[in-house]
Amino acid sequence: MGLFAHWDCVIEARQLFPGDIFLLYTDGVTEACSQSGDEFGEQRLLETLQRHSELSSEELVSAITGQLRQFSPHEQADDITVIVAKCT
Repeated sequence: MGLFAHWDCVIEARQLFPGDIFLLYTDGVTEACSQSGDEFGEQRLLETLQRHSELSSEELVSAITGQLRQFSPHEQADDITVIVAKCT
C-alpha cells in the first residue's frame, strides 16, 4: 500500500471458484494477545473461518471479530482489519 520503497515478493494469479472464501486481515488480528500473552495466531483464525464458513461475508467478519474479542478482551495495541469476500 505504498509503505515500502522496495518489497521483494512473489506475484501469482489464482482462480477463485464458487464456495471459495477470500480473507484479508492485518497483523493486528493474528498478533492479538490473550491475558496470558498467547497470540491469536493464524491457526485460530483459520479454525474460526472454517467453523463459520457457511455464514455470509458480513456475518463471517462478525464471527471472526467476536472470537477475537473473546480471546483478547482488553484494548488492542494494533489495528484489527478483516475483509471477507465469498465467491458465488
